[in-house]
Amino acid sequence: MTIAYNLRKLRRFFSGVFAVGKWKSLKEAATFIYIVSTIFLIIVGAFLFSFISYIMGYAIFVPIHKMPKAQGLTFLTIFIGMLLIDFLVGTFFVWLYDKLIMMPTENIIREISEKTDKAASAFPVEMRQLIEDNPFVSVEKTGTWVDSIDQYINLAGNEKYYDETTACFNRKYFQQVLSTMLKTEMMCDIKFSGSHKTYGDRSYAIFMIDIDHFKWINDEFGHQFGDEILALVGKTLKKAVANKGVVVRNGGEEFLLVVCLKFPESMEEFAEYVRALFEHDVRITGQGSKNRPVTCSIGYTPFPLIPERPTVISVQDYVKLADQAMYLSKTCGRNTWRGIESLRAPYSEEELKKMIDSILYGESSRYIRILCP
Repeated sequence: MTIAYNLRKLRRFFSGVFAVGKWKSLKEAATFIYIVSTIFLIIVGAFLFSFISYIMGYAIFVPIHKMPKAQGLTFLTIFIGMLLIDFLVGTFFVWLYDKLIMMPTENIIREISEKTDKAASAFPVEMRQLIEDNPFVSVEKTGTWVDSIDQYINLAGNEKYYDETTACFNRKYFQQVLSTMLKTEMMCDIKFSGSHKTYGDRSYAIFMIDIDHFKWINDEFGHQFGDEILALVGKTLKKAVANKGVVVRNGGEEFLLVVCLKFPESMEEFAEYVRALFEHDVRITGQGSKNRPVTCSIGYTPFPLIPERPTVISVQDYVKLADQAMYLSKTCGRNTWRGIESLRAPYSEEELKKMIDSILYGESSRYIRILCP
């Protein structure tokens, strides 16, 4: 057991040694430098010994105990000299690496860790989890100083994408970052029409959420209380989405949810879950109202909507489709949801544009079906 453990430990160490540029300690760097230096000097020493033996007229490939005295002394001199040079050269490069790279890097990491802690304190826990555990991003962690820098860049760099009122991402994040992630993941996971879904298969959707009668809340209780409701809505939606996706404040009282659901989860069930959770958790209290619930209207579209032609609709057009579905929820009494389901692909670009401009036209032309509770 001890031997096997030591072998595993040794294998992990040498894996770190040959992870050039990602060393975790000076010991790993020094081992690599000495190994490279030794191999190089062995080659140089062998060449030098062969050349001298050839000049002296001796055979080159001879066992040491059969070498003439002069050749043996030459071999011994070269061997000891190369050992000394190996030690001096290796030590010099280890010292140089420590002074020029290792120590400055450790200082940078120390500063980055402090800055990361400060940057992290500006975000609520849920926000940091969305950045570090994004379902649309797969990051390989190696445990090296490179990861420390990546973590700081991801965290501090995303500060410009943070909406302070709701503690959610803002529209800029959706437009500049998430749209690209979503298209990449969709192209990797696309299931063409006719294929059967199996347990755990991923499907993506864009949800548009709008707070019902938000203008009345602002007019009745003031904008400060309206901001409190927005903050509560952000918290509730992040609770609903959890690690399935991202919550984006689209502007005003509108929110975008970009979610990744795994079969057998359905978009209809998720929409109803969000609606019910919203109605239960978002309430007006202590403002002259007796625990009055705040509701929302929801619209969603799968991404991609047309599996056999996944790239024909832009991300912004998907937002437009989800927005139209949400507006239908508004006109149908609020506190409800409407979804879009593809039936067949439009036969021309003109028909596709008409469907995007009006989901009612798409339904009447049998391109899509509008789903409701």
